[in-house]
Order: sequence, then structure tokens, then C-alpha cells
Amino acid sequence: MNQTSWSDLTEEERTALKRMNRGPYPQLTPELAQRLIERGLAVQRENGVGISREGRELVINMLLGQREQ
Repeated sequence: MNQTSWSDLTEEERTALKRMNRGPYPQLTPELAQRLIERGLAVQRENGVGISREGRELVINMLLGQREQ
């Protein structure tokens, strides 16, 4: 299981994950996509790179944590 935390990510990675969580993110660069795939936060699909289950959980947990504050 991936142990990446939100604070481990760069601002660019955070933005990409938040946008990918809402749907396709055409501005995702190949380099950024590869970094997210290596972290287990994105997966290569037939129609491009998409957010993985782990990536989605990370975004949702971050959003829920913001709401609780």
C-alpha cells in the first residue's frame, strides 16, 4: 500500500491530483504523469493517465481534513 502523504507532494502534483479527481486533465505533462504513476497515485489507462484509487483516497482525505478544521 502506498504511504504517500499530501505533504510529500509538490504543489504541481497536488494540483494535478485535485484536477484528475474531477475528470480528465489534458494539461498533465508526461513527466508529471510518470511521477504520479511511480508514487501509485495515477495509472495508465487506454484513454490516457487517470487517478488511481490511492490517489483518489489521498485527495478525499485531504478535502475532508480541510472541512473538519
